[in-house]
Amino acid sequence: MTEKQSAGSRILRFLGFDTAFKAALPSMIHYNWAVFLANGSFYIIGLFFIPFLTKVEGLSTAQAGLVVLCAKLCDAVTDPLMGVITDRTRSRFGRHRPYLLWGLVPSAASYFMLWTAMGLQNAEASVKMLYFIGAYMLFSIAYTVVVVPHTAMLPVLAPQYDLRTQYNAMRTVIDAVGTEGSFLIATLILSYTRRAGTSALGSALHAMGNTPEFDPTFRGRFLLMGTVLCLFFSLPLLATFFGTKEPDSRSMTVPPFSLRTFLREYRSIWSSRAFRQYFTLSLFNVIALGFVHNSSYYFLCDVAQMVSLYTITNLISQAGEVMGFPLNYVLSIRRSKQTPARIELPFIVLALLVSFFVRPGSPKFLLILVYIFYNFGLAGVSSVTSNILPDVTDVDEMICGERREGRIATFSTLVRKIVSGLAAAVTGFILGAFGFDASAPTQTPTAIFGVRFTYAVLPILLILGSIVTAHRYKMQKSDHALILRAIREKHETGETSLTDGEKEICARIAGLRWEDMWIGSPQPATAEK
Repeated sequence: MTEKQSAGSRILRFLGFDTAFKAALPSMIHYNWAVFLANGSFYIIGLFFIPFLTKVEGLSTAQAGLVVLCAKLCDAVTDPLMGVITDRTRSRFGRHRPYLLWGLVPSAASYFMLWTAMGLQNAEASVKMLYFIGAYMLFSIAYTVVVVPHTAMLPVLAPQYDLRTQYNAMRTVIDAVGTEGSFLIATLILSYTRRAGTSALGSALHAMGNTPEFDPTFRGRFLLMGTVLCLFFSLPLLATFFGTKEPDSRSMTVPPFSLRTFLREYRSIWSSRAFRQYFTLSLFNVIALGFVHNSSYYFLCDVAQMVSLYTITNLISQAGEVMGFPLNYVLSIRRSKQTPARIELPFIVLALLVSFFVRPGSPKFLLILVYIFYNFGLAGVSSVTSNILPDVTDVDEMICGERREGRIATFSTLVRKIVSGLAAAVTGFILGAFGFDASAPTQTPTAIFGVRFTYAVLPILLILGSIVTAHRYKMQKSDHALILRAIREKHETGETSLTDGEKEICARIAGLRWEDMWIGSPQPATAEK
């Protein structure tokens, strides 16, 4: 028995499940309930919003793309502002946590508005386009108010290198619950029909495997879906707000704000090599994912002519990501945070390459393999981008001497929303250029190639860029510990005890000369932050 306990203890230590993990576990769980909104809401938008606009509300693919594009141009202004606002917030609840409560009602109301034309069903397509532009802009702003501060909280709640990986591991688990749950809700509402001679459960299972082709008769179903999901995504914010703690920030000194300072600070963030590599990796990944998601319905409906598999393939997609989770966690803990992307990104390229050759009548199992391999690879790169973001914040402090979690987190949401939105808009424009007509019963060969182009060709090129970037990111656990030690010494004594070799490591990660950073400049000691 003792030997078994000893072996079990060794396994737990190997995986990083120590006393610090146990103490932080409740906070990990509560912190990550907010990912229902952060990830789940845009997961459903990515799958159903463009088909809803084109198939149900009658917008062209170009008009649908313009809806998304205008909302994302709004994000280009609101996201950077929110990063500054949350870092400067003085509250007894901390700098970032209050916004989880303040953004709950706006996020729920605006998400509901995305799935109903509010009495404009019979209006001209251009009028409905303007309405949906406004609705999407409102949701994007509400989302920013919540998600930028939430992302910025992680470096505060988990200052240790491995603990951040464990927070994000819990994020993966809860995210799977949120995305799977929201997808099941959406699918049952949109696809469920009581079949004669079949039980309610049997009808539900049939609906899960048979996605219908949408048309204007589905307006009521999308309205019901929006009503249920706006609550499903927003109410968990209460659990995150009440279940996490952040230091009181009322005594924080807030320097005067100016546009010049605002622009200079965001420009200075780009000076960090670690940040640039993180941003590039995220950029390639999110654009590729945007093209795939916004083309997936058309791919199954018009290219493979297997639209009934839309539901089941997305469930399989989630299974593929879950399959990658244990491997990604172990690789991140035992090797490096960037290792999962290096190993698993080629699976995405393989899956998309196979999908390019899918034809009507292709074996269904081939499509299933495509979705499994694609999402297995996607889990790897998603693990990397979420795990290295908090460490990039520490590199930024080494460069400038300040904690700028909110401004760093801005770029995470900026990539997730603006770039994915631009991908949706560009997808619509490209499909329109190839002559794709969402309302047509059949498509021309040129239009079919347009779907293949946005679903496979462009994403493959982008994922190849992700592979290169993942191999260029070099920071290891020992490097991060070195950076934290240098920052702590600098704040306490005004100087560091690093050797020349250690200074070279810090400079290489930051991409700047040691003497050009705050950490290497002559400064008096400051109060520990």
